[in-house]
Amino acid sequence: MKRFRFRMIIPAYPDSGNIYSHVARRTTTLGAIVIATIVSRLLGWEVEIVDENNCSHRSRRKSRFGHFCPKDKFGRPDHLKLQEMRPADVVGFYGSLSSTIPRLFEVAALYKSLGVKTIAGGSHVSNLPEEALSNNIDVVAYAYHEKIDGVEVANSGDGEEIIKELLSAWQNAGTINHVKGVAYLDKDGQMVKTEKRPPITDFSAYPFPDFGLLMYAKVKIFPVSWWRGCPFNCEFCAVKGKPRCSPAERLFENIVYLVENFGATKFFLVDDQVGGNHQLTDDIQETIKAFELIAGYEKETGIRLSFTVQIRLSGSDHLDLLKAMRKAGVDNVCIGYESPIDEDLKAMRKGLLAKDMIDRTLVFHRLGFNIHGMFIIFYPRKKDEPKTKLAVDDVVRIYRRFIKDAKIRTVQVLFTIPLPGTELRDRLMAEGRIYPLSQIGWKFYDGQYPIIPPDDGALPEEYQRAVIRIMAGFYNPVHLVKIIDSFLRFMVIVPPSVLTLPTLKVRYITTSFRVWRRKFFQTSAIRFGGSLIVRNWLKKYAEGDFPARLRAAEAELKKQNNNLGS
Repeated sequence: MKRFRFRMIIPAYPDSGNIYSHVARRTTTLGAIVIATIVSRLLGWEVEIVDENNCSHRSRRKSRFGHFCPKDKFGRPDHLKLQEMRPADVVGFYGSLSSTIPRLFEVAALYKSLGVKTIAGGSHVSNLPEEALSNNIDVVAYAYHEKIDGVEVANSGDGEEIIKELLSAWQNAGTINHVKGVAYLDKDGQMVKTEKRPPITDFSAYPFPDFGLLMYAKVKIFPVSWWRGCPFNCEFCAVKGKPRCSPAERLFENIVYLVENFGATKFFLVDDQVGGNHQLTDDIQETIKAFELIAGYEKETGIRLSFTVQIRLSGSDHLDLLKAMRKAGVDNVCIGYESPIDEDLKAMRKGLLAKDMIDRTLVFHRLGFNIHGMFIIFYPRKKDEPKTKLAVDDVVRIYRRFIKDAKIRTVQVLFTIPLPGTELRDRLMAEGRIYPLSQIGWKFYDGQYPIIPPDDGALPEEYQRAVIRIMAGFYNPVHLVKIIDSFLRFMVIVPPSVLTLPTLKVRYITTSFRVWRRKFFQTSAIRFGGSLIVRNWLKKYAEGDFPARLRAAEAELKKQNNNLGS
């Protein structure tokens, strides 16, 4: 029986000083692992995953694929060499992040030239299947949004069943028109969409993601998921629809599986909202149950786990949930504040005002969470809405003051990104307010560049400088001095605890060390490290051609809108 090889590829971030590149070298993308795991269970298929953002030239820890990762002249995985070493019959691409799409299409073109079948899924390509099919992708798992009985049903291209049916058809030289939820080009070059595939609601039938399929990667932070969908209705977000969840035991068993098979101790719960819909008691109770199971496992085994989760400020209403999270080792919470300006929050449909956010944040502080604040700046208002009367300097001042008052440990302040599949992009496209892709392409869709013309008379360069001022002010090299000071404090805090050794209880020493690390060292170290990342981005920005592209984009957009007006 012929054996086939499936290679899953996670395309690299653009080489523009992307602020997420550092973290990407310590983790990987869960969706790609999920799909590859499904394929690995199919008869006759060998599977491997290449994460271009986490692919060491020479790994210290040998995997079953060996140490060596072939690299091209740009330091990225050499796919020609990989194909020579282990020829793939089918290559799958993770296409969720818009900024990685140019690289995805580049690699897809290479594999297509070698006669390899290509497929893609993920938020970006699933919402723009025509684009992917015209760029060397054979089949795309497409997304759709619709309302059934007044309830929005969203399917962002769930791929577990699609990949099984698709590969089975190709393996047996059959057609794919019966595979629900895919798009492809017919013999006349016209796009064909097969019948819609209902969203997956029962995840218990699928295996846990197998991180052992990753080639050359060193995963320190393991991504896990429990929910799909989001009950909220933010204009800028593509993740919507009634949450679909597994029982608490499923999350618990997944954590245990990763701890005992891969030595995992650090996790990132990638779900957009931990606990699903906080307005539903059943969701809250199921989430508490999951974290109580994890806490019990940690107590029984003596293993200390650390979790990072995403949660809305509404979580502050549920102290039982937050206490269960802390007990289980949830140290870090990522909170989407989005803006400290009420008019922006209303335009985003966040359902919260700035005056409430500080008080809710204090609840998280009192329980000992580290807070990562996520902000969107200069949100575009609707044409019939009043424009902000704030000067750019005033916006910078308001953001800085809010971040300081909320005592946020780490922040990201990004430009509004009109992503495919969002109501925001649809609105701005209709209003002629997005810079043309011919000038400001997908690689700039990472939140670090202005994609939308200012609507308050300011220049886009002013917006750019404002973001730099906030980020560079927060992640400042002065924190190196604070790191040095923290070591002086170490001598005051930790050594005295050694005197407790006669009690035979080392917890006094470990507790004092954790207090020192958390209160004095870690924050300064993170912010100093952040200053190096910001400095690298500024260097890449200065070396790049974005200012010239921006000027050309402004001229082209003005011409387009004038033509439409005439």
